[in-house]
Amino acid sequence: MLIIKDISNLQSYLTAYQNRKYSIGFVPTMGALHKGHGELIKRSKNDNHKTIVSIFVNEKQFNSKEDFNSYPRNKGLDYDFCSDNNVDLLFEPSAEEIYNKDETILKNTYFNNILCDKYRKGHFDGVITVLNKFFSIVKSNKVYFGEKDFQQLKIIEKFIQENFKFLEIESVPTKRNEEGIAYSSRNEKLSKKQIQDFVSFHQKVENFLKTLEESFDINTANQKAKDFIVEQDIEEFDYFEFRNNKDLSFNGKVSESRLFYAIYKGKIRLIDNLKI
Repeated sequence: MLIIKDISNLQSYLTAYQNRKYSIGFVPTMGALHKGHGELIKRSKNDNHKTIVSIFVNEKQFNSKEDFNSYPRNKGLDYDFCSDNNVDLLFEPSAEEIYNKDETILKNTYFNNILCDKYRKGHFDGVITVLNKFFSIVKSNKVYFGEKDFQQLKIIEKFIQENFKFLEIESVPTKRNEEGIAYSSRNEKLSKKQIQDFVSFHQKVENFLKTLEESFDINTANQKAKDFIVEQDIEEFDYFEFRNNKDLSFNGKVSESRLFYAIYKGKIRLIDNLKI
């Protein structure tokens, strides 16, 4: 496995791949890799001749310095993970390599002022700014994202359609553990008690979903969701609501929706979505 930290060296290898007519799959990450990332890599390996993984903790998408500094990092383990998953090339640039000193931050205009965009102001501006950089550098045939960050997935779909027509985005279903919890880098920050509480909450959510009738419209389901969430023993939540799979609106039947939630365990923000 190649580990490359500068754009110039990376582009030499990309040119060689392109000259050989290799298809390239790209998996952008912020490190702290887990089985969810493994599914993205597996899919890319299946679809392409070469798979590139990037590791870059993008400060521009964090809402506070504290959150950025406390984000899980385990460089050595990430190298082993990529090697074990037969990644061809790992790109791990510095912030100075990616950004200019006076870098313009792009403004996200897709699916905004709802869900995470409503509660994490500027977060998706940072996401599309860094992806604009990476997509321009790597120029892969396909790029892979998980459905766990579903709003992010929808935003990136739109961003690619308008700005990178050569690039095909592939969505990969959320990978979950035996208790049904989605794998997430932030889970590493949870205490044993917090994990137990989170598992209990998630299982109650799954049971709640089983009580809904398919004939419900999304607004009716959201009234049920409000009644449910206020009865739960959680410290804080940003949202707990159903939205349409296609356009993230409140239109349509609950059978056409996902339940989205963002809750807190201490200072740790946990998000998930469950397809109905």
